[in-house]
Amino acid sequence: MSDKILLRGVRLDCHIGVPAEERVQPQELIVDAELMLGLSRAGESDRFEDTVDYAAVREAMAAVASRRPYSLVESLAEELAKKILGAFPVDGVRLLVKKPRALAHLRADWAGVEIVRTRNG
Repeated sequence: MSDKILLRGVRLDCHIGVPAEERVQPQELIVDAELMLGLSRAGESDRFEDTVDYAAVREAMAAVASRRPYSLVESLAEELAKKILGAFPVDGVRLLVKKPRALAHLRADWAGVEIVRTRNG
């Protein structure tokens, strides 16, 4: 399926990092999300009910990020994917989770992970 809803540059505050001292203060993460689903029905009907509310997706992502501390960006990405797949009628999700300050001392813009998860495996 090639239809997607795109969310770019979603900023989330999260207590994340290794070692534990890094998790004391929240850090800003930047997430790009691709929600894979058929959009032809919404395109034809022009009805909000026939698509996914991307503001609600963003709020769900923020809730996951603030729910608990995470050591790894990988585990946050996994939880975000599970939430999106469980709460919204999408067939799959691709997430790029960026941690801007991870390698700032090494003059890198960001470090992060990208995962793809689908409803059926």
